[in-house]
Amino acid sequence: MSATRLIASLTLVLASYLHPAFAQEFEELIDEQALAQPTYLGEVGVTYQGEADIDGGGRLQVGRFNIGAASRTDFLEKFRWTNSFFFGANEYDFDGGGFSTGNPWETILQTRLGTKLRYRLNEQWGIFGGGVFMFSPETEADWGQSFTGGGMVGADYRPSKNFFVSLGVAVISQIENDPRVTPIVGLNWLPYEQWTVRVGAVPASGGAAATAEVAYRIVRPVELGLGAVYNQRRFRLDGSGVARDGVGEDTSLPVRVRVGWNINQNISLQFLGGVALGGQLELDTSSGNRLRRQDYDPAPYLGVHLLGGF
Repeated sequence: MSATRLIASLTLVLASYLHPAFAQEFEELIDEQALAQPTYLGEVGVTYQGEADIDGGGRLQVGRFNIGAASRTDFLEKFRWTNSFFFGANEYDFDGGGFSTGNPWETILQTRLGTKLRYRLNEQWGIFGGGVFMFSPETEADWGQSFTGGGMVGADYRPSKNFFVSLGVAVISQIENDPRVTPIVGLNWLPYEQWTVRVGAVPASGGAAATAEVAYRIVRPVELGLGAVYNQRRFRLDGSGVARDGVGEDTSLPVRVRVGWNINQNISLQFLGGVALGGQLELDTSSGNRLRRQDYDPAPYLGVHLLGGF
């Protein structure tokens, strides 16, 4: 195993325990603390994962589009209710033999509806619980067979305006696999005036399963971030491919540089660039039995996102 793949694999293992695929909710769209108490948030973005060789033969490249919206409602002084919607379209382009033989899948859709209720115990402590409903089909697949869902509970602690941490647990079902029990970890820490450390709530994350970043504000409107976003997408396939009504999975860890430009108080433009490491593809039958599983090489990663709140 190469040093690059070893590092990526270790990071993937760590990331998979940091954050479940639905827990970012409201904060995934925009860093809430960066805005003037927004009630509604929105995000739209595109990313491109360049061509990579698949072990055993074949090649892969992916274009991704995503859009999200979220709302926050404060009521009865101590309650906060957040709701979010996320939609993503992932256009896969396979070529060659090996895993790519028969073009295992093409366009994969992702839709997620999430809700979370937080109760403020006092100025520092809060507890929360919520649920999620997700659909992940190929364009012609049965949406009902692509459904997953689950819930989460946890607590958060904010001892000062510069430090926030949340801990919890989530249980979420998997397509043709056992439900997954995952710890939830969130962190927003400002150790110095211009530095921020984020885990679980990173701007322009695009619905990633787990995120982490260290950011530095160069000047007032411009922030430079270095981090990683762990993606694990599992989805239902249609009835026309090499695995009829089967299940596909794509896992990767883009390590990226983010340049964020605050156009004004509530709107920002995010430029992304880096490399997707730890890529792995899996193709299963309709009942979840494995047909193919292969790693793929690091690939260039580029993107741009527009975020806003009001």
